[in-house]
This record gives sequence, structure tokens and C-alpha cells, in this order.
Amino acid sequence: MTELRWLVLTWRLPSTLSSPRVATWRSLRRLGAVSLTPGAVIVPYSEHLLEQLEWIAEDITQHGGDAYVLPVTELPEADEREIEKRMRAARGEEYEQLREAAQELARRQRRSPDYERKLAALERGLARTVERDHLGSNRRAGVERALKQARRREQA
Repeated sequence: MTELRWLVLTWRLPSTLSSPRVATWRSLRRLGAVSLTPGAVIVPYSEHLLEQLEWIAEDITQHGGDAYVLPVTELPEADEREIEKRMRAARGEEYEQLREAAQELARRQRRSPDYERKLAALERGLARTVERDHLGSNRRAGVERALKQARRREQA
């Protein structure tokens, strides 16, 4: 049996419904899905992502739409490379924004009243990005170092 490598969600919602459409896109973005077409996304296969996509598909059908979660065993090599490139670029951009924000925070006055709150928000942002970093970006380490530096300043 060929190993599953990808999951594709295809869907259609009635054009009159904007709230479910926005909610669907937000949910898919949180998962780190890559858009293939306006009504289809792809993620690497995992039991967790399969369950998440099935929940999203169920939500779409409850709003009067159609949705299908399709396991994919193989893609043309060029397509797979392009999808992986887009996933890496999206996570790299998120990691870069977090790293810059953590470095900026570390330069600020640590006794400012919102320092701890901003540091906690950056740590939550890192956790969310790690959850959707399905390919293991090497940029994660830079964010972790910047947050560690900011945490040391906060404790000093």
C-alpha cells in the first residue's frame, strides 16, 4: 500500500454566505494549508490534520456547502516542490516577523507595564507557528533565541 503524503480539502459554499467563507479561510490558515485554487487547499498528511480537515468539511456542509477531504498519495515532483516552497515561505515569513518583534521587545525598557504581556503574546505566536510548520523551518531557532534574550531582559 502506498503511504499517504497529502490531504486536499475541496469545497464550495453558497456565494451569499460570507461569514462561513471567512471562518473557513481562517481555520485553514491556522492549519498552515496552502491554497491550490479558491476552493481547494493542501496540507501534509497526518492524523491530526485529517481530523481537522474533516471538522472544517463538516462545518462547510452544515452551512449548505459541499466539501471533500481527499487523501493524495503522489503528486508530480515539480508540484510537490512548489507546494513545499510555498509552505516554507509562509512559515519563514511568520518566523521572521516574530524574531523581529522579539528583538525589538528585548531592546525596550523591561520595566514597561506591557513588557510581560507582549512577551507572552510572542511566545503564543511562536507556538501557533510551530503547530503549522509541517516541514520544520530552520528559522524557528532564531525566534527562540530572540525570545530567550527578551526573557532574560525581563528577569534582569
